[in-house]
Amino acid sequence: MNKKIFRYSLIISFSLLLVSVTLIMGILYGYFQNQLISELKKEADYIGTAVLTEGISYFDKVNSDERITLIAPDGTVIADTDTDSKNLKNHLDRKEIRLALKNGNGTSVRYSETFMKRTIYYAEKLENGNILRVSAEQYTVITILSRLALPIVIIILLTVLSSAILTAKISKNIIDSEEQKKREIMRREFTSNVSHELKTPLTSISGFAEMLMHGDVENETVVDFSKSIYDESQRMITLVQDILRISELDEKTEFEYEKIDLYDLSENIAERLQPQADKMQVQLRVIGEHCYVYGVRKILDEIIHNLCDNAIKYNHPNGLAEIGIHETDNTVMLSVCDTGIGIAKEEQERIFERFYRVDKARSKAIGGTGLGLSIVKHGAMYHNAQIHIESDIGKGTTITISFPVSECQRYSYSA
Repeated sequence: MNKKIFRYSLIISFSLLLVSVTLIMGILYGYFQNQLISELKKEADYIGTAVLTEGISYFDKVNSDERITLIAPDGTVIADTDTDSKNLKNHLDRKEIRLALKNGNGTSVRYSETFMKRTIYYAEKLENGNILRVSAEQYTVITILSRLALPIVIIILLTVLSSAILTAKISKNIIDSEEQKKREIMRREFTSNVSHELKTPLTSISGFAEMLMHGDVENETVVDFSKSIYDESQRMITLVQDILRISELDEKTEFEYEKIDLYDLSENIAERLQPQADKMQVQLRVIGEHCYVYGVRKILDEIIHNLCDNAIKYNHPNGLAEIGIHETDNTVMLSVCDTGIGIAKEEQERIFERFYRVDKARSKAIGGTGLGLSIVKHGAMYHNAQIHIESDIGKGTTITISFPVSECQRYSYSA
């Protein structure tokens, strides 16, 4: 997008510059040419009077910047201020001379061989029939442009610079506007999703509480209702906690960085999740090596915990959930692999969205909030880490997070 805006603004700027220079040069060039012809005419009138009064002897004492030539009606050069008249050819074929003989005066323009200069001739027929011609040189557009090369280059550079600045400002405004729209859409979706997620447990709690309030419920049913109220309350508490975690990451809350052994942390998390894995008949294990990153323990714990939790929940009986840690090329790789239900290709880009669920029915049954992978994404971003996913339906999923060691170290120094 930036390249397009820069290209268009540059084209527009150069087009305006070219049109402006062309118009200005054309107008000024024509104006100065007319001024020069007018001056030549005035000078010819003055010199013509002097030549008629003093005769050819006037040429011996004349002092003028312009070239003055006196020509007979047959084209023979009588006198010239620059060259001996005997060395000059007949001028009857010259345009300005023919026009002067026919109309009383005439003008013509002739260019030098290099086109760097041009000469403007004004000829006027005197009372005695002779033709008086006055000429002056004028720089051509090519000469003017060549002498203006440096200013033109400076103007071009300023044009490019201004186009770049304009592009940056336009791009920033567009990006800001798009970001604002995107945030507004996300805010609306988030509000709608939170309302929906909270409405379900609140409705259940309200219903159970209403029945208990009437007092016509058997003791065994009271226990069941109490358990349901407790489960729904816990679901709400978990949801609120997840929302608060994402808010902290969104607001880039400052946390304390420390040196963390991901292998030890993963083993600790695997031990905590072992009862859940046993219940789901899933083998949970940690492989790899002891690798260290500088990061926030709380966030890294949540990242690994959420990935393992999903690997267990969305697995098959007798399946495998495996946490792998290893280091390569100054990058610590944390991967969580499972042999579960897998994720379709078209859904893999969306699984990190808030409240997005691949299997809505299964998520509801196992009590997921739909925010786990969103927390993983935000936590990885907080550590400047990259996420990569590989998955096949029915075969399983592998999610890998790459922590740049140098980047994590830099965070630790600034913390």
